[in-house]
Amino acid sequence: MKPKSKHLRRLAYAGLGLLLSASLLYLLFLRPIPIKAGGFTSLTGENTIIFEVINEGFTKVELLDVRVNDGQKPAKAELGVSYSLHLVGGDDLDEDTHIEFVGIQEMPLQPELTADEKLAALDQRARIPLNYGIRLFNDTPITQIEVTYKYWGITFKRGVPMGRFFNNGSST
Repeated sequence: MKPKSKHLRRLAYAGLGLLLSASLLYLLFLRPIPIKAGGFTSLTGENTIIFEVINEGFTKVELLDVRVNDGQKPAKAELGVSYSLHLVGGDDLDEDTHIEFVGIQEMPLQPELTADEKLAALDQRARIPLNYGIRLFNDTPITQIEVTYKYWGITFKRGVPMGRFFNNGSST
């Protein structure tokens, strides 16, 4: 019986090693992008931008850094957290009691809730984050945004696709 159990143990280790290798290859080479940027709001001549951030991943995303315009640190970067169905975008967000702004690294982005989960959270009157946004202040107009984040314990850096919001540095 010993030879048979030794063979099964080796097979189990090989299978586990293959599974771990496949997971690592997926994370390193296919580069999962759990963060999706939603709508953009531009204020004060594009020196201030707010964009919606959605975590489409399976686990939390920790924001580490945000850079603008070819790697420059913005004058100020904040994570907006909405505890209502109000998106983090537009004007007068500081007056909204259901939206708070914290430092970029102070709170992880939880995976996006389904519509039913959001309604259930509102019914419970629990203080559960329902929407996120990043507000950036800069001395010059913002033309590029790059976000560094940690997902599954691995650090990733990606440019935020701004679509047609900008056209070579000028608004359209």
